[in-house]
Amino acid sequence: MATLAHELHVLVALMDRRAETLLARSGSGLTYRRYLVLLHVSRLDRPTQRELADGLGSSEAATSRMVAGLAADGLLEVGRGHGNRRELAVTAEGVTRLTAATEVLGDRFDDAVRAVGADPVDLLHTVTTLVTVLRKD
Repeated sequence: MATLAHELHVLVALMDRRAETLLARSGSGLTYRRYLVLLHVSRLDRPTQRELADGLGSSEAATSRMVAGLAADGLLEVGRGHGNRRELAVTAEGVTRLTAATEVLGDRFDDAVRAVGADPVDLLHTVTTLVTVLRKD
């Protein structure tokens, strides 16, 4: 018997694999995970690694490794924040790659949502609300 939780898990896994395939074919030089990190950093105002980890829903250790790799590749700038915190910013090369990857991914999921008769804006609101509720637990 299908459950909502299971079907959502399958949906996210399919979306991640599809995005990974599209990015690999594009030659953007980004994996989907790296794309998500750059995207989150670009949307936040000089986040710390902890804030980035929270936004990604990943551990600080995994986020630290990803940040180190992106910084070594010249896609992220790691600066000193308050205390021992490290603030992050996307470099010019990171912005170039992020922009190219975003163009490749485009609005494909929104188009798929519309194709099944749903409104992407309504779905976004529902998902955002669920994420907020689940983060409180």
